[in-house]
Amino acid sequence: MGDRKIKAECVASTGEIFNKTTIDLTSDETLTIPEHGQRQSRSNFFREAQFSPDGTTLVTQNDDQCLRTFVLPPDLLDEKSTPIQLQEYASFSPPSNIQSYAVHPFFNLQDPSSTLVLHSSADQALALRNALDYSTIHAKYNLISPTTERYLTTYSITFTQDGSHFVAGGSNQLSMFGCSRDRSDPILSHKLVPGKKAKKIYGAESLGCKGIVTALAINNDGLLAVGTTQREIGLYADQGGGECSVAFSVAAPPSEKHTITGTGVMHVRWSPDGKYLLAAERQSDGIQVYDVRNMVHRVAWLNGRKAQTTQRLGIDVVPTADGFEVWAGGTDGCVRMWSNPHQKEGHCGPDSTMALHDDPVSSALWHPTGAVLATCSGRRYDKPEAADDADDLPAPKNEDFMTTNETQARKPDNKMAIWTVT
Repeated sequence: MGDRKIKAECVASTGEIFNKTTIDLTSDETLTIPEHGQRQSRSNFFREAQFSPDGTTLVTQNDDQCLRTFVLPPDLLDEKSTPIQLQEYASFSPPSNIQSYAVHPFFNLQDPSSTLVLHSSADQALALRNALDYSTIHAKYNLISPTTERYLTTYSITFTQDGSHFVAGGSNQLSMFGCSRDRSDPILSHKLVPGKKAKKIYGAESLGCKGIVTALAINNDGLLAVGTTQREIGLYADQGGGECSVAFSVAAPPSEKHTITGTGVMHVRWSPDGKYLLAAERQSDGIQVYDVRNMVHRVAWLNGRKAQTTQRLGIDVVPTADGFEVWAGGTDGCVRMWSNPHQKEGHCGPDSTMALHDDPVSSALWHPTGAVLATCSGRRYDKPEAADDADDLPAPKNEDFMTTNETQARKPDNKMAIWTVT
């Protein structure tokens, strides 16, 4: 581990609001959330947070399946004795589980017509809503099975660079939509695994990757990275509109399997120059770094992340004057940073570690200007019968849930917080 010392000071947080849970052992041992949960939930932890591109707003997803909008106060960085209490500006509870969401790349709080959030929910059309008033629907998009006429599940979504289109990832399928086309079908779709007809026409070497698409990211050159539950990554040209140019597995060779493990790619991120791709998996203690210029060569393995869990723990890539940094949260409540991982080789420990929460940190992301760090945390208490995640992925195994006795012994840390870092 590096010796760089970093100090963090909390300037705003949601405080105890999302910790107000009660245990009802007479009703299937569920937890109820009277103030914020429209549904019963075991623990209303924060699953994810996303900054708006203008840096004014955070949109979160909690375990009660609500999307929430938090507008940061203008006096956020003014000197004060106690942290500011963050209050939700708007919220939305869909009729079914949220699978994924994305903030529009031209979100501008000064222009309410641009404050848009796209989300996918199980058995529903994809919807583009206004994050300041979720009842305002700008458009809906149909992704329907031609054989069953049921909505197909979308597990990941991302906007193209100009915000005019978006790409949706499903089971062995990519679909592209035009944002302005309300109630439209995809303008194009890719089957990730070439079918028999395609192999006959194009040959057995046709590229593709298989699995449920759980991660999407586009670099400045318009190359779309696709990560799947089968530990595979595919690179598609023209922001997903083109064909697959490279496909590879992130599984380690036999000689390294004792140190490089995982059960599916959950996050992919590009370096600022678009030359390096970072991939983070479930139940993995590290982040893999690939050089896409050299036949997708893995240059480094960022270990010590503390993410041996099926819970999704996000990563963030931040440009710096001499390269970039990778930030990620762990199950121990710590946030870790790796500096310029593209300049390193082999297994690399974090350069800095900060203990910020008492529960797993699901998101650790920097303000677009680099002014503040936002984190959100929490975990599920009491092991449920079904999968641990809200999505419809295969049921995970070996999750480290807290038991009822542990729940009573300590208070959950379901919180979003804003930090200044020096």
